[in-house]
Amino acid sequence: MKTAVIYARYSCDAQTEQSIEGQLRVCKQYAEKNDLLIVDQYIDRATTGTNDNRAAFQQMLADSKRRQWSVVIVYKLDRFARNMYESVINRKRLSDNGVGLVSAMENIPDTPEGRLFQAVIEGFNEYYSEDLRQKVNRGLRESWIKGNSTGGKLLYGYRVADKKYIIDEAEAEIVREIFLKYAQGFKANVIADELKTRDLRRKNGKLLDQKFVYAILHNSRYTGTVIHKGEMYNNIYPPIISKELWTQVNAINQENKLSPSRKKDIFNYILSGKLLCGACKHRMGGTSGTSHTGETHHYYICLSRKRCTCSCKPVKKQILEDYVIQATMTMLRRNSIITKIAETIVKVHEKMIRDDSGLQILMKQRDDAKRAADNIIKAIEQGIIMDLTKDRLMDLQNQIDRYEIEINQAMQKTYAHLTVEEVEKFLLSKVFEDPDDIKVRKLLVNTFVREVIWYGDRLVITYNFQEDVVPEKLTKAHVEQMEKEIEEAESASSSFALGSYKFSFGAPACAQPSGCAFFNGKPLPKLI
Repeated sequence: MKTAVIYARYSCDAQTEQSIEGQLRVCKQYAEKNDLLIVDQYIDRATTGTNDNRAAFQQMLADSKRRQWSVVIVYKLDRFARNMYESVINRKRLSDNGVGLVSAMENIPDTPEGRLFQAVIEGFNEYYSEDLRQKVNRGLRESWIKGNSTGGKLLYGYRVADKKYIIDEAEAEIVREIFLKYAQGFKANVIADELKTRDLRRKNGKLLDQKFVYAILHNSRYTGTVIHKGEMYNNIYPPIISKELWTQVNAINQENKLSPSRKKDIFNYILSGKLLCGACKHRMGGTSGTSHTGETHHYYICLSRKRCTCSCKPVKKQILEDYVIQATMTMLRRNSIITKIAETIVKVHEKMIRDDSGLQILMKQRDDAKRAADNIIKAIEQGIIMDLTKDRLMDLQNQIDRYEIEINQAMQKTYAHLTVEEVEKFLLSKVFEDPDDIKVRKLLVNTFVREVIWYGDRLVITYNFQEDVVPEKLTKAHVEQMEKEIEEAESASSSFALGSYKFSFGAPACAQPSGCAFFNGKPLPKLI
């Protein structure tokens, strides 16, 4: 008696274990009729057959090398593969191991005609899969063009009504909070821990953990934009956050890719991801060492020292960070600058008010209810009067009253009058409150500092004061271009323009030009 194994598969979550049970039952019946002894079975659940990247399938191919069974039984050949090329290759692998492939529902003889028929079936299976994929994508595209929900796992912050995604305000507030805190410099694990203390949960009832927070922070659909196969759709998800906030958070995510140590936040190396080596134009990162007395010291070092002979020596963390913080506070104390920042904040706030998606949705729902009520009133005027008509009209009127109350509350909350003077006063009180507080230091660096270049005897700081800062990957060419701009500014003795301010600290070789500011006119102390 020949030994055999069964391979079974279903394609998507819409199918169930009944599909597998049915395949196994038919395969076992085939084995009994053909005097085959089943010794094992391999099952892939919710796995496509268009490629062979399937765990159980690959295990079956690997086990066939042991030659402990001689036949693989499948319900139909499309369970084995829907890709003609991979079907031929993997059947050849089984054949080389002395294993045959048979279909329980397709009686294919082991003859030249049977092999030709098998090739036709495999080709048809691939055609069916490709045709089905095109139809599904076409249907999805039509749904997206109409702005309709296409099913699947529901995104946190939204719910579905009348085949449309609408904002779940309770969840949306949490999403906004996560994005805002992350943009302000809070770490994802800190945000997640704080949400857990409030017992906030996902749609499946699980707590909002760090992994889920990261998933939210990397999902661009919260801006209201979906990109699929090169096409952009703006009518599927109503936006929960602004594109400006997304740009800011995405820039932090990109920096974390280049400097993973920032996410760990060990010893609070607040310049990680922003500090560059002036000698070789590579990034610098935090490190620590222990002296012979057992005392731990923290430094910033050039990350390229292991790959090339960079002349930049380690610099003491605390002293370098102190210079950056003092320089930033000196810059902010200039009234013209702090006022410009306050003016920009007020402009952004006003734009947020105009673009408030929650308020717009409430207004739209109120207007829809009003139109429906008007239609019923017109029907009553034409003599169409029913008890259901009256009940529906009363229900709509109650909805309109409720929407009016919610709109009024939202407007009172959103349209708080914000003046430049109030923002300026707030910034001055918070920024200069305690420069030694690690939270204040992080806030200063994350909010204002774009990059810091360390040359060993001097440093250059550039600041973000543009209303729309475009994040870019800092390259050697970028640093060299910035150095050229600094030299041109110094030679021209020009004053600063609003945008990216550059301060240079160190011992002046000549009279101080207006294009750079020297810290107290003194050289830097020994930092290494």
